[in-house]
Amino acid sequence: MSHYKIKHLNKTLLAFSIIGLLSGCNLSNNEKNEAEFTKTLQSKNRSQVDKNKDIGRKPQQVMQFFDIKPGMTVLEILSSGGYYTEVLSHRVGDNGKVIAQNNKFILEVFEGRFAKEFEKRTANNKLPNVEHYITEFGHFNLKQEVDVATIVLNYHDMYSNMSKEKRLKVLMQIKTALKPGGILGIIDMESAMMEHQPQLHRIHHQHVLNDLNQAGFILDAQANFLKNDQDDHSKIVFDPSVRGKTDRFVFRFKKPIS
Repeated sequence: MSHYKIKHLNKTLLAFSIIGLLSGCNLSNNEKNEAEFTKTLQSKNRSQVDKNKDIGRKPQQVMQFFDIKPGMTVLEILSSGGYYTEVLSHRVGDNGKVIAQNNKFILEVFEGRFAKEFEKRTANNKLPNVEHYITEFGHFNLKQEVDVATIVLNYHDMYSNMSKEKRLKVLMQIKTALKPGGILGIIDMESAMMEHQPQLHRIHHQHVLNDLNQAGFILDAQANFLKNDQDDHSKIVFDPSVRGKTDRFVFRFKKPIS
């Protein structure tokens, strides 16, 4: 073999070695981030109530599926008492930001229960990367600054209480808030019937797909890790036999890049 070929071969092998090392570093960093996040979820600083909810909500798998990473900006639609707000805060870390949206109704309903819970979570600057974004639907003022938006266990209420025109307006404003290629993650409780039954606090997944399609989002993926075949979809979600373990669909939508 000529000197030139040997030299060229050595350079090629070196290049592949460097690529392999870099890939290993990235993998190690991802694994390290996930391990640290697992410890955070198990930390004594989180309430036992939240840890009990983790069993049915699987927050780490949700964060992975919605591709939420350290340093990101996340818009959480209807944060309520802040279970996911706290999870998101730890997930995006010190260099990230959580914009936790609530409206007047959510903060006043049930004698202000959600407002009190949210205030308790964020008191004394415990979640410094969280901005409580108190505004009504249709009044978002965010433009291409959000990596991921989430609507978790709340789209059924939007469907029940808003006209189609208003829902699409809200979705368009979320799309405006997202960066090109940004993600909108939606989780909700499945209904067996296309005919909407608001009293059950469920929604058929096809209604969500129809709305998001009309708003110009692209369905990127769906997951089954919150599916529960033991739920026959006939009971209100607050029924003790299904509460916290309803059959849920998980969708990941994307804003088109152009």
